[in-house]
Amino acid sequence: MPVSVNRTENGNPRGDQDLEGFDIAEEELIDAYVRGRLSLAERTLVEKGLRNSPQLVERLHFARLLAEAADRAAEVGFALPLERDEPVPLPRAWRPFGLTWGPRSGLNLAFAACMLIILIGAGGLLSGWLRLRRESQQLASQQTALERQKLELQKSAAEHRLVTDQMTAELREKQQKIEADQERIDELTQALNQKNLASPATTATLFLLPTSRSGTETELGVPAGTATIRLQLAVASIDYRAFVAELRNSQGQEISHPKVGAPRSGKPVVITVSSKLLPPGAYSVQLSGILPDGTNEPVGNYSFRITRK
Repeated sequence: MPVSVNRTENGNPRGDQDLEGFDIAEEELIDAYVRGRLSLAERTLVEKGLRNSPQLVERLHFARLLAEAADRAAEVGFALPLERDEPVPLPRAWRPFGLTWGPRSGLNLAFAACMLIILIGAGGLLSGWLRLRRESQQLASQQTALERQKLELQKSAAEHRLVTDQMTAELREKQQKIEADQERIDELTQALNQKNLASPATTATLFLLPTSRSGTETELGVPAGTATIRLQLAVASIDYRAFVAELRNSQGQEISHPKVGAPRSGKPVVITVSSKLLPPGAYSVQLSGILPDGTNEPVGNYSFRITRK
C-alpha cells in the first residue's frame, strides 16, 4: 500500500513520523479487526486491503496469536484494564476508505502481559537454575569431604588392623612358649616322681606345682611298705623367715600343720608326712610364708591324690 510523504507548513519533510504513526495505526486496526470491534463497512474495507497486502495478512495472523495469548494471561490471573466498548478509530491513512482516527486499543497491554508472563517464567527458570547450581556445588563439596573422611577412616582402620595383627602374633608366640614350658615341667615332674617311686627307700616323694600353674591334679602311687611321704612344694619366692603348710583331705579336715624353714635359693619347700595319715584319696596343701613381723602371707595352693599299688 503506497504511503505519501507529506510536508509541514515550513516545507520540512516529516515522512518518518507519518510512517511511525501509520505502523501504530495498522496495529490498532488489525487488533480491532481481530477482536470484532469494527462495523460491517469498516470490516469490508479492511478485508479489501488485506487481499492486496500479504504483509498485512501476516500481521493479522500475528495479532490473532497475541490476542489468544492475552486471553490466556487473563485466565491465569493477570488483570488487564477494561477495554472500551466503542469501535477503535482508524488512522488517517485509512480515511480515504471512510474510516476514522482514534486512540490506541488494548493490544499493547495484551502484548505487555504476554511479555510479563515470559519474563516471569524466564526469571523463575533462572532462579531455579541458580539454586540447582548452588545445591550441586554444595553436594559436590560434601561428597568430596565424605570421600576424604572415608579415605582417612580406611587408612586408620588399616593401621589398627596391622597393630592388632602384630599383637595377636606376639600373644600367640608367648602362649606357645608358655605351653611348651608347661609341658617340659610336667615331663620333669613325672620323671622325678617315677624316679622316687623306683627307689627302694621307704619314703615316697611327690613334687608339686601350684594348682593355678599345673592345672592338673598330680597323682602318687604309694607302694606297700612306704613309711613316709615327702611333698616337695615349688615356690616362686623364698624371701620369708619360714613357711607353714596346712594339709587337708577332701572333706576339708586338717591332717597336719607343719612349720618348715626357708630353703636355699632354687630349692622347693619340703614337708614330710607319715603315710598312715595319707590313705588313698584327694588332698590339698595351703602354703603360707611368715613375714618378718610374724604375720602369714599365702604363697600357693597344691592338690594331689594318693593311690596304693
